[in-house]
Amino acid sequence: MRAGVTLGDGSTPAAAPPTRAQALDALRERLTQAGVASPEAEAEWLLLHALGIGRGAYWSEPSAPLRAEEEAALEAFAVRREGREPLQLILGEVPFHDASLTVEPGVFLPRPETEVLVEAVLAARLPERGSLLDWGTGTGAIAIALLKALPGWTAVAADRSGPALDLALRNAARNGVQDRIQALRADFSSPAPPRVPGTPFDVVVSNPPYVRRRDIPELMPEVRDHDPPEALDGGEDGLDALRHLAQGLAIWLAPGGFLALEIGAEQADSVLGLYRASIQDARVLPDRAGLPRIVIGTMRGQRS
Repeated sequence: MRAGVTLGDGSTPAAAPPTRAQALDALRERLTQAGVASPEAEAEWLLLHALGIGRGAYWSEPSAPLRAEEEAALEAFAVRREGREPLQLILGEVPFHDASLTVEPGVFLPRPETEVLVEAVLAARLPERGSLLDWGTGTGAIAIALLKALPGWTAVAADRSGPALDLALRNAARNGVQDRIQALRADFSSPAPPRVPGTPFDVVVSNPPYVRRRDIPELMPEVRDHDPPEALDGGEDGLDALRHLAQGLAIWLAPGGFLALEIGAEQADSVLGLYRASIQDARVLPDRAGLPRIVIGTMRGQRS
């Protein structure tokens, strides 16, 4: 109906609902104005989530009008994302390597750069059977992704957060590895390295807190305002957690075992120095953006 038309009772007719394509264009513009880094991709994710359809269904009928409930759902999602709530929390789940993970407020959100850590472990010459320890497991992302790719392996997923461990176990069940993972509430930053059942492990992995405390206020709102502070704060120089992990490595990692850690982009030399005494052949791998991000190496000594 054309604009300016008046009905017999003097009222103005309701505007026609937007089509899927119109809604996508409008949302893309709103996210751009809000400073979202990838407005085009995220607008599509949110629209598909609001409609409850896949990309194929959208592209087969881009001119289909939105129903009232779809329009309301999309508006609610748009407002949350304009406020810089992470896309993962709005969707309630995130793909990670070969896993699909539920995410919740208060638990550190897995991000694509950490998939490089998983790939580095899988590229190592690992035996068919073994055990791994994931310190600061959060959603369980790293441990679960590795267990899915290593059917003969078991894992201990350790975290000081009870809600994180609860979520990690639910994600393990979601991905069919619940029988091969054990959750442990422990804090690697304790004055003495905590004893972990099953030590020593064949692989130790961690994405520890590594942000310098003074840099936290400058992080993107999605990270600063939504990830748990204790999952970000690496102390004054960003290396506190990495020092604690280095101190406990001789207890947790078997001789000849494999280590993989995520680090800050400017920390490579410092971290290599921390681990040089215990790790041989230590080296740094780049993330998807080409930044130094993953430290890998082998525990000194001979594998039994």
